[in-house]
Amino acid sequence: MAPPVGQQGWPRLPRGVAAAWSGVWAAGLLAPPLVSSSQTEHPVLVVTGLLAVGVVFVATTVDATARAGTRRTDLWPLVLALLLLVGVLGLAPALDWSTLPLLAAIAVGATVPLRPAPWLVAGLAAAVVLVARARGAEWSVAVWGTGLPTALAGLLTWAFGWLAAVVAELQATREELASTAVAAERLRFSRDLHDLLGHSLSVVSVKAQAARRTVRSDPDAAERHADDIAGLAQEALAEVRRAVRGYRGTTLDDELAHAGQALRAAGIRTEVERADAGLAPAEEELFAWVVREGATNVLRHARAGRATIRTASGPDGTTLVIQDDGSGPDADEDGSAGVTGSGLAGLRERLTDAGGSLRTDGDASGFRLSVRLPPTGGAR
Repeated sequence: MAPPVGQQGWPRLPRGVAAAWSGVWAAGLLAPPLVSSSQTEHPVLVVTGLLAVGVVFVATTVDATARAGTRRTDLWPLVLALLLLVGVLGLAPALDWSTLPLLAAIAVGATVPLRPAPWLVAGLAAAVVLVARARGAEWSVAVWGTGLPTALAGLLTWAFGWLAAVVAELQATREELASTAVAAERLRFSRDLHDLLGHSLSVVSVKAQAARRTVRSDPDAAERHADDIAGLAQEALAEVRRAVRGYRGTTLDDELAHAGQALRAAGIRTEVERADAGLAPAEEELFAWVVREGATNVLRHARAGRATIRTASGPDGTTLVIQDDGSGPDADEDGSAGVTGSGLAGLRERLTDAGGSLRTDGDASGFRLSVRLPPTGGAR
């Protein structure tokens, strides 16, 4: 059986302690009828019935006592037996019967499902008033002295169970929200780390290959490439530290300059043109990430001889296009026409969240990455 509602929201008491606590309640409410049992015609049978009431009450409420709010709806046979015992004991005229319905009401409020419980408690209270009236009590005594305490006992028990269920649900919701926030932050960090290190390591690889080619023929050029590698490594380390702290940022001008430098160092003739009408900071940072990822894909996958990077503004919004004459990204790095890699997929998520779009087109003549942000601005 699934854990009862409220079980996760409250600490569990040892079962023995819970039974003892329920027993204390039973003993307190059974004391008046036990004292008056000697005045009945069959005191032994009455005492036996009272003890049976106490045992059934403890068995019915021990789980709810062990963990506040736990509802054992499968215990309805015990609740029914308790109601029958209380009703039978009501036939003893000399018995102080008024506290026995309280035990029955508490059992109903603790075990019956939350939705119908108040109605059943109200019905029990009405029945108790009629029994008290049949035993000879005045209407005022039957209503205010027996019926009302019975209703209050059951309703308060039900209300406490409802409160425990609400607390458990809120706690479960809070844990779920916390897990969702952690998952979202992990996704953001992994995406940013890919964008940061993917580009930097690709440029380092290109620089290292260039240094290897020129180390004998042009030592000075090889030394410059080595210096660039050291600078790139330091810059990548700083960017990773900023990303870890959550303060990472980049500008479009910087990324355009870095992309042009990296592509030219790889022997790719590169043309960079910025002709947009000005971008909001959030839009500029988004375009900067696109330039970083697009240039990285050209370096790693395009095998291109020429590349262009252009931004433009128009009535439909601001566009950024990265185009090369190579073979396009590998199958695992595509974006829309077969693109499944994490780089362009991460960019697509960013742009979708900002209200923009990303499109890729590739054929034998080259590969084209197009990004568009709406005129109202991509940042929301």
